[in-house]
Parts: sequence; structure tokens; C-alpha cells
Amino acid sequence: MRLPVTVRALLAAAAAATLLLLAPAQPAWAHAKLLRTDPADGATVTAPVAAVTFTFNEMVQQRFSTVVVTGADGASYSDGAPRSVDKTLTQPLKPLPGGAVRVAWRTVSADGHPIEGQFTFTNAAAAPSSAAPPPSTPGAAPATVDSVGGRAWGVAGAVVLVVVLLLAGGALWWRRRTSAG
Repeated sequence: MRLPVTVRALLAAAAAATLLLLAPAQPAWAHAKLLRTDPADGATVTAPVAAVTFTFNEMVQQRFSTVVVTGADGASYSDGAPRSVDKTLTQPLKPLPGGAVRVAWRTVSADGHPIEGQFTFTNAAAAPSSAAPPPSTPGAAPATVDSVGGRAWGVAGAVVLVVVLLLAGGALWWRRRTSAG
């Protein structure tokens, strides 16, 4: 038995939509780009660092921004949430220990596109005498920025779209079949 033209068209549309959603995303020119950081990637700082600053080519969304600053001891030194003003995102810090410092960040462009990255710098500043390292849970993994991101949402959206289109096509086919009989 051959399917009616409308059911075949709906199935073809569902297949095309699935392919479009599962195809790799192409870079867009409108997304925010990181222009510079302070401290810079690979820098050695000799003065205490109270914050890490990111400068972008356009505004980013503060509520979706995450910055994790990890010392050589594996503890997180981020102090509260990052703040965004114009094209600058600033993450306040607790007093840093000496040695390598890793900064992992994730934010969202004004157009809704997530961007992320990481860099390191070396803290050679004298440790403040009254600063105690932040509490760390023994055996706990260092804090990280979630990088699973939008790909999983894209696949889930594609599956939902295919199911909806198949159900709509089946309902249309059933309706035409019962009304013709």
C-alpha cells in the first residue's frame, strides 16, 4: 500500500528537519569574542590579583556567566558571581596562593550563543599574611565549568520535533483514512 502524498510530504519534512538539527553548527560572525583578559593568558603577576577581567567585542549576559578560578592546590578562589558591565565581565577573587592559577569561563553572547574557554597565569605575588586558604572538601573534585552545553539540547530538540511531526502525520493520515471510508 502506498502512503498518501501528504503523509509522504510530512515524513520528508520530518527527515529534513532532523538532518538540519543534527548537522554540526557553523560559526556565526555575530557571536561575542573574547578580546583580552587581565591577567593575560600565560602572564606572571607580582601584585595581588583581586579580580579576573574579561573584555569582549560585544556585551554578554551576566546571568548565564560562570567563572571558576582554581589555584595550584585545586581549591576554587572565585568570590561570588561574575558581574557584567558593558563589554566587560569581572570575577572577584579570594586571595590567591602562589603558583599556577587556572581560569575556566563560560558566558552567553547577546544573541544567545554560548562561548567558553580557559587560560592560566602564574601568581608570584607575596601571599597576604592574614589570608587563609578557602575551605576545601577532602576528596572533592575541583570546580569546573559545565561544557556539555547546547549540543545535548539540540539533539533532544531534534528528537522531540521528529516525534511531534510523526504524530501529526499519523493523525492526519488516520483522519483522512476514516473520513474516506
